[in-house]
Amino acid sequence: MSKKKKKKGLLRSRFYQIYFIVLAAALLAIAVFTVWLMGYLRELESAQPVYVAQQVASLFENGDYADLYRLDSSAEAIAEGDRDFYVQNLEKLARGKEVAWSEAFSDSADEQRYNVTLDGDRFASFTLVPSGQTTRRGHRLWTLGSVQTHVAVEAPEPEPTPEPELPKIAVRVTAPQGYAVALDGEPLSEANSAVTEKPLYEEGFLPEGVAVPIMVTYDCETLNETPEVAVTDASGNPVSAIQTDGHAWSCSLPEDETLKAKYSESAYTLGQKIARYTSRDASRNSILAYCASSCPARKKFKDLSNTYATPHSSYSFQNPQVSEFYMIADGCFTCRVTFDYLLKTKAGTRTDETTYIFCFVAQSGKPKLYNLLMG
Repeated sequence: MSKKKKKKGLLRSRFYQIYFIVLAAALLAIAVFTVWLMGYLRELESAQPVYVAQQVASLFENGDYADLYRLDSSAEAIAEGDRDFYVQNLEKLARGKEVAWSEAFSDSADEQRYNVTLDGDRFASFTLVPSGQTTRRGHRLWTLGSVQTHVAVEAPEPEPTPEPELPKIAVRVTAPQGYAVALDGEPLSEANSAVTEKPLYEEGFLPEGVAVPIMVTYDCETLNETPEVAVTDASGNPVSAIQTDGHAWSCSLPEDETLKAKYSESAYTLGQKIARYTSRDASRNSILAYCASSCPARKKFKDLSNTYATPHSSYSFQNPQVSEFYMIADGCFTCRVTFDYLLKTKAGTRTDETTYIFCFVAQSGKPKLYNLLMG
């Protein structure tokens, strides 16, 4: 018998058949036991308190302070219900520090305690307690009992109640250029006001070479309902500012009282003659005698049309006022003349409110009319 046939016969023998059956059963039993053991160990691990403790500790390690706020029994009292404030404070305390945790002593078999530290300093603690549930094999399960931080987190300061914004009051002050203006002691300028400049007279009203006075207006705001306005002239002397409106003041050029006393009557007479000329009650020559030899006033009177005339039977004047005598330059001054010009017509008495602004220049030692504005 050959060796090959002999070996084949041995494999078919009963001994080897039983051997392989036992070996296969043993391997199957080992596999089943291994699977059972792995499940048992996993179940046993999940039933260990440290397994749950690792999950809780990860909240500290990962800085999940928003979740801790919900779990922390002291959070509500510490942060007064402000979760964001709680989170910001813990983030600030833990920034750049090492978080560690470890099991702490507990005198109860039904409680596991753990401590959390920041760079070795006490930071928080938490406990685990039985959940009341068990695994399939009877191992009891654990759950989080409580979390408590041990840091002094100050309660957030209450938001200050904003004071009601007081309404600002618009203030306007007008004064000649070169004058100093102050509101409640603070000088007004382009730094704190809207500044506008306006010539006192239109271009060409004054003789060539005579500077036109400039009026400067300051527009600003104040909280003071009764502000104090102070004006000083170019020499530093106090000047009176007239309150023309609720919060508007005006300061004009200084009036020359000498000119006013000397020429008020003649200025008013000239105004009457011009008014009568426009209503055909006076000739142009009667007023040209008041004019300078070469001046814009002569052309104005020459071009003045009689279309202003109103048929009337008589006339009269009321409420005369002559003012604003300003010395503009040597031999040049201005003034304002106002009056009511009454014309008696078939329909009744018509009243024209008349205003003239005159510019006089010295000629042959006497003031002569250079120009006029009619309003």
